[in-house]
Amino acid sequence: MRGSAYRLFGLSPGASEEEIRKRYRELVKQFHPDVNKDANAEKKFIEIQAAYEELMREPEAQLDNNHPAEQTFQEEYTAYREHARQQFQARKKKEAEELEKLYVRLQTGPTYLLHRCIALVSLIVLLTLCLDLILPNQCVSAVITSYSTDVYQSMNGNLVSLAKTNQGESFFLNAFSNAFFDTNPFIEIKKTAIFHQSVSVLSRSNEFLQEIPIHFSFYWAQFLLFPFFLIPITFLIYRKKDAFFIMGSYFTRYASGSLLLYFLITQDRWYHLLTLGFY
Repeated sequence: MRGSAYRLFGLSPGASEEEIRKRYRELVKQFHPDVNKDANAEKKFIEIQAAYEELMREPEAQLDNNHPAEQTFQEEYTAYREHARQQFQARKKKEAEELEKLYVRLQTGPTYLLHRCIALVSLIVLLTLCLDLILPNQCVSAVITSYSTDVYQSMNGNLVSLAKTNQGESFFLNAFSNAFFDTNPFIEIKKTAIFHQSVSVLSRSNEFLQEIPIHFSFYWAQFLLFPFFLIPITFLIYRKKDAFFIMGSYFTRYASGSLLLYFLITQDRWYHLLTLGFY
């Protein structure tokens, strides 16, 4: 046991009490749990304490309990531990107070009001998008005025190119459709009932009807939008004081809110929503 204590302290057997105390102070400063956050620091600190007590019991290193120097060291060490404990508690208290202020700010006042507004509009948009899926589509006549020869690859592997109509709309359509437009540029655009989102393009040639899907549009990717619009509603209900709630609150305002705003202002969707698709 004593040999292990000497090895732990890195001292030779027979080391003086001053050497033992000096090495003990160095090890305490290095491995004290208040200073060293390593997972094994506390276990190491306990081993150091036990080794120190063992070495102090050896006859050649035995100290008088009333020795002024030893009393001074113990007093300094006790004061150091108490000071470190008070600092740790003060830091934890400050962190808890700041976190509580953040929770209050996210659940009250203008921030919470903004969250509620985004959640309400998101719910309305979600319900309207669902209605658009089941209501009959409209067909609007148009003419393909030009198309790009540049070809891109869609997410589903199709090759697409950009086509423009006489109404100023632009669509990414399957590239093979260019052959139809060379002979017959007259088309019909299938649109949803409320948001008037373009679903596909209908091209007729010699009694043959070709329906060409539109890529890279909100309608094309609307099932990816649903989670973004569900998040504000979810975190309006989920109000636990944890990191998940904080993350959801910030995501609602900066990600879902921005995407919702962009969705509504493009192609006058906000106007179609207010008029329920009549205009």
